[in-house]
Amino acid sequence: MNIKPNRNKFLTDLNNAVDIFIDKSKNNYNNIIAITHNDADGISSLKIIQNLLHKMNLEQDYFIYNRSSSWAAYLKGILPKSYERKNAFIFTDVGSSLTELIPIISSRKEDFYILDHHEVDNKVDLDHLPENLFFVNPTVYGYDGLDHIAGATLTHMFAKRVKPAIINQGWLTIIGIAGDSLRSMDKLKSFNKEIYEEIVNEEIIQDKEGLILFGAMNDNIKNGLKHSILPFVKDYGGENEQKIKSLLSELDIDPNKKIVDLNSTEINSLQIKTHISKGNYAIIPQKQGLLQHAFEHALLLNILSFKNISAALSMIQQKSITRYAQGIFLEYINSLSSNLKILSNELPHIETKKAIFIDAGNGKIPPSNWSDTASFSTVNDLLNPNKMLFLGGLEKKTQMMKLSIRCSRNYLKSHDGYGVNNVISKIKNNFGGMGGGHKLAGGLRLSIPSYNKLKENVDNLL
Repeated sequence: MNIKPNRNKFLTDLNNAVDIFIDKSKNNYNNIIAITHNDADGISSLKIIQNLLHKMNLEQDYFIYNRSSSWAAYLKGILPKSYERKNAFIFTDVGSSLTELIPIISSRKEDFYILDHHEVDNKVDLDHLPENLFFVNPTVYGYDGLDHIAGATLTHMFAKRVKPAIINQGWLTIIGIAGDSLRSMDKLKSFNKEIYEEIVNEEIIQDKEGLILFGAMNDNIKNGLKHSILPFVKDYGGENEQKIKSLLSELDIDPNKKIVDLNSTEINSLQIKTHISKGNYAIIPQKQGLLQHAFEHALLLNILSFKNISAALSMIQQKSITRYAQGIFLEYINSLSSNLKILSNELPHIETKKAIFIDAGNGKIPPSNWSDTASFSTVNDLLNPNKMLFLGGLEKKTQMMKLSIRCSRNYLKSHDGYGVNNVISKIKNNFGGMGGGHKLAGGLRLSIPSYNKLKENVDNLL
């Protein structure tokens, strides 16, 4: 059931948490431990918090949570056994698995701040949270965690209220927004839009208009048509160079011309021949090359987060991309555009009345690409938008089925807002497993027997 967003209640929650944090930081806290998610939104949120704590002269540490284990198992090695120093924990872009976290937090003496934009399990009684938990989540008040407010947006709003100078780190926020919203900047909504416009007005980033080929905005038009993942350009995405050059020759466009340098005549010609649209994109002035483009920067962080988290944390502070990261990005974007083509044309689909199951564990699509392949296939409407997508396969490390679950915005509209997060909760209640997510996107790990039961009963759950 959709809830009408309640701005006042959300901001009251946020301001209360800010006031408590400011008050307690003066005398109570010796050390702050930040815990975040391993993606662009999570890393951006972490860096915002680290900058805030630095400005407050507070000692700090951080940990990255990838949701591959339970909170109890993960926090066992983090929570101190003694209370010699007063610690506080700040969770950003993670932490709405309150059914797992509340018993842990209730048994501790430290303060816990959770700044999250993932949907909350409806079994949680938010009116009776532990006294040492300060929980801020806009989805509780009707906001969408993807369309309306990214994790970095929420973290930015919290940090800026504590220290207004955090606005100068707004480029971090834009990376988080770009990586989580999967939209051109002119299509942002609610708090994402407000914060974006504020940061543009402060001239911390630049807002540009042009042809949108996200994933390749730093490249030439020849590579852009092949490697764009938002949109995935049907008939040209993942295709050979000869076919793309033939199109550009027909339109009298230099294949090596930069996408951002295309003139209005060239853009109009491409729009007539393809479904590409014009839109707005964000430029980070102090960075160079690929890292200047917020979407591509975020995508690089997402890629590195699963391959080399240290490299991801280092890259967000760099002005230009390293050769190592450049190679990984090009390999990934070429692979993903090919994967979208493979998903569209080659992978067998098991379709029920309400769902689509795709086994990507056959080696054609690497496991590291499952999540993004699922996301971008849904965003680009490559499959039936009226059905929920379950894409994944056997994870060798855990010997469990790892699923990326997605639905379209049209699906949400036709199902009264009942989305992926609701389905994941229902699956866990019926078949077990670990996972969570938003209305449009989420992840789940299930045992093989539970996965088989899910396929048999999925239409009853949707």
